[in-house]
Amino acid sequence: MDVPPIQITQAPPLNAGAAPFLAKAPPFWLPMRHFVAAAFSFWLFAAALVWGNSRLLGFSFDARWALGLTHLLTLGWVTMTIMGALIQLMVVVHGVPFAAPGRLAWAWALLTAGTAGFVGGLWAGWDRYWIAAALVFAGVLIYLQVFVESLIQGGKLDWTGRHVAVALAYLSLVILLGLLLAYDRERGILFHDPRGVLIAHIHLALVGWVSLMIVGASYRLVAMFSLSHIESKAPGLVALVLANVGLLGLALDSLLGSRRLLSAWACVLAAAYAAYAFQMNGIFRGRLRRIDPALAYTLLALLGGAVWAALGLGLAFGLVKDGAPQEIAYVLAALLGWATPFILGQIHKIVPFLVWLHVFSPKNWRPPLQIPRTQDLASEKAAWWEMGFLAAAAYSLIGGFLLESPALIRLGSWSLLVCATLYAGNTALTLSFLKRPWTPSKPRP
Repeated sequence: MDVPPIQITQAPPLNAGAAPFLAKAPPFWLPMRHFVAAAFSFWLFAAALVWGNSRLLGFSFDARWALGLTHLLTLGWVTMTIMGALIQLMVVVHGVPFAAPGRLAWAWALLTAGTAGFVGGLWAGWDRYWIAAALVFAGVLIYLQVFVESLIQGGKLDWTGRHVAVALAYLSLVILLGLLLAYDRERGILFHDPRGVLIAHIHLALVGWVSLMIVGASYRLVAMFSLSHIESKAPGLVALVLANVGLLGLALDSLLGSRRLLSAWACVLAAAYAAYAFQMNGIFRGRLRRIDPALAYTLLALLGGAVWAALGLGLAFGLVKDGAPQEIAYVLAALLGWATPFILGQIHKIVPFLVWLHVFSPKNWRPPLQIPRTQDLASEKAAWWEMGFLAAAAYSLIGGFLLESPALIRLGSWSLLVCATLYAGNTALTLSFLKRPWTPSKPRP
């Protein structure tokens, strides 16, 4: 970061800026506390995986440990990051003033406390972990209320907004089923087929909530970061229709207890992903920018999505052994192979941009004075290393659980911890600009 400091008497105001949407945007601390909590959860997941990966294979398999790890990743990392990004995205997409920081602060507190209590309760052997699940439920309800209000105020939904609306609808089903499952786990009075309900819950979360949100965001963010233009939305429309048909069919088939058509629904969902990949191919082919870490992460995510779809087909048709390790591989393909690369790629753009916007906004400094660029607020080299360790981690873990290989699982666990540590360090580097006494410099002759 070649930006020489100059002695100053006062740092620039944090909330000043020339960007038009700053007046409508949420307080800087609101999305940022989501991103910081998510980074910590990601690191904690990786550290816990290193420490306790032996509990996930063979006779030492610990269902509570596996369930806690899964929800630390889904709630603490993936959902927490999506919520923080949505807080910003709603303003950008709809251009409506943000008016609910207080409610979302409560939602963040409930989601954070609920996730910590739920995961900690599982690991500690607490039977009433459904109480913590109720906190998560309450927090997500507040998020849903605020986001639905924003969608209504924004008027007609655009392409991204439709995906957000559908994903939020699925999220409401996810948290309801999750709470009922947690309450009924030790009682067995609500569901005669808990495994079927669990299958529905998992796919409503991974496909309906996480994936549709990622797909909708990718149409806007990837196109914007690559300076590409979407000429035809037909493949994306096909993907959206097929994803809903496949997901609803699979969920109903699982909830009703028959599960006779899972292979058919798996084919529909795989076709949906193929249509989405075709749409993304068009965006990448029309790009005007080089492949930077953000776009490279997106390509890695597209590969992970293909692996996830292939594993789903293999499990549905009996080509892959249907055991606990193979099911863990399937979930990790979704969360580490597909969702995490996309999240990291976009967050490496979003967090530096937010910090730059609130610290180095053009309203504070006027040309010909020079200020850091957004890419100067983070280490691109570290981002490339993060991606390399993430790829090694994801595919070592997927392969390790498929083959039930402790050596591969250990390798993947340590690689993921390195990735999470680098990401936390890069995030801390960006946030450090909030306190640095930077001043603009004159251009060199």
